[in-house]
Amino acid sequence: MKLNVFDSHVHTNYSHDAHSTLEEVCAFARDHGVMGLAFTDHYECDIPDQRRGFPQVLEEIPRLQEQHKGWLRITKGVELGQPQLFPEVAEELLVRGDLDFVLGSIHSLSPGEDICDINFNDPSVQVSAVLEQYFRACYDLALWGRFDVMAHLGYPERYIWGKYRIPVDFTPYEDIIHETLKTLVETGKGLEVNTSGYRQGLGKTIPVLWIIRDYYQLGGRVVTLGSDAHQAADLAADFDVAMDILTGVGFRYFAFYRQRQPVMLKLI
Repeated sequence: MKLNVFDSHVHTNYSHDAHSTLEEVCAFARDHGVMGLAFTDHYECDIPDQRRGFPQVLEEIPRLQEQHKGWLRITKGVELGQPQLFPEVAEELLVRGDLDFVLGSIHSLSPGEDICDINFNDPSVQVSAVLEQYFRACYDLALWGRFDVMAHLGYPERYIWGKYRIPVDFTPYEDIIHETLKTLVETGKGLEVNTSGYRQGLGKTIPVLWIIRDYYQLGGRVVTLGSDAHQAADLAADFDVAMDILTGVGFRYFAFYRQRQPVMLKLI
């Protein structure tokens, strides 16, 4: 087990698709040597039903911070979905001013239609069109820029290959991916290394290695690690592998966020 394990992408039963309670996640962290975590439940800007419970989770976290003080760092985060399309909805949350960490995510290409729900075996679905629209949306998200870290860049592959076993080629999108990463670096935004691909059929991180390397070569040094856990048992899953990937690229530190500012932790 690596040291300095901080998981910056964790869901609880306050998210529509997750199962564990806040307390269950904290207990798992205690029993498995996790030093810290950010609760980042969904706030999908295009789906009102998937953000109604969010204020409640923020109200619960201070109690847990006090209860577990001294051994577990807990921060207030959010996974903000499609905010560049609904900036006024995103702003309703951001003006609260009490968040430590904001993940910017693209899950949906049309309001209310998550990529995970697309039937890629349907002959009318063009994988290339989905990827083109997705990476364009990620670039637009980077330009919007009211987040701290971009989450799971390359998300559609989790389903196109992970679920449907349809090969994915990112080569046609290299230019826009590069421009997205360049924008992140120029604006001081971080890149998430999401380990969910290892348990969802990809056998690799999201984003893939060459994207992580491109971010580093552009000067990006702020990376967070996220399990994207939707149950307590997946907390910090495969972080050993992800940390080794980061050190192989050249990173010596990774980050977690407090009061919207990165705190750097040594990769050890």
